[in-house]
Amino acid sequence: MVMKKLMPTLLFLLLSFGALAQEEDTGNYDELTISGLYSGKNIYVLNPSEGGTFSVQSVSINGKEYAFNHESNAFEISLQEHQLNDFIFIQVQHSPQMPPLIINGESLVQEKEFPMPSFLFNKKSKMLEWKSSDMCGKCEYRLEQLLYGKWVKIKEIGSPEDLLAENYLPVLLSGMNLFRIIQTDSYGAELSSPIVRYKSPNRKVLLMTDKVKDFIEFTAVTHYELYDANGFFIKRGTAQKVNVTDLKKGTYWINFDGKEAMVTKK
Repeated sequence: MVMKKLMPTLLFLLLSFGALAQEEDTGNYDELTISGLYSGKNIYVLNPSEGGTFSVQSVSINGKEYAFNHESNAFEISLQEHQLNDFIFIQVQHSPQMPPLIINGESLVQEKEFPMPSFLFNKKSKMLEWKSSDMCGKCEYRLEQLLYGKWVKIKEIGSPEDLLAENYLPVLLSGMNLFRIIQTDSYGAELSSPIVRYKSPNRKVLLMTDKVKDFIEFTAVTHYELYDANGFFIKRGTAQKVNVTDLKKGTYWINFDGKEAMVTKK
């Protein structure tokens, strides 16, 4: 009788331990990243293995998971769906004991940069920071964030003499966030600052409902992109409620916080 009472408790403990072990395992990977402009060439990865266990666990391109052959000592990352000069950011999660090797990383063309050592993400304040002393007095500046595979302007900084603040509070995506500052000189030539990266924990932003009338609403402020049923772009922005009163009834696709969902306007 005592054994019967103990069995559910033992089973619960075993399941709990298994779940904790699995949760801990997901954090035991290193991350290899590579970025640049698409030049028309795919990327090739050497994937070491030992005892039938392969190093690379996951691959993502601009925040979207990429399907590859997990049980192969070499695989190709196809970039053919991208346009020439598209910005590409590849993340490879792998075993720290067997780091993979990207064979032709130089295929991603590096943009011309200007030095900006003060540009950083302050983890305490969650703000992007920079100093006007790193800026050219006759240049204009804007702050950009990589959103759904595209660099999008999130703040017009202007010229150093017009600068009112040297920081900005961005809306973060769950996972890796990339930021850069673009410098435009008096001739219109542009240079990029080094990219600032910050990996944010899962914000758990959710869609309130997939049946909408006047507004698409999220559980928190987030970046979004809205497309029609055929994949044609409608609009993008940053909000918790998106006004769709001007749209016809039908099906739409919305990207938000690294996720994609289908909504129906009634």
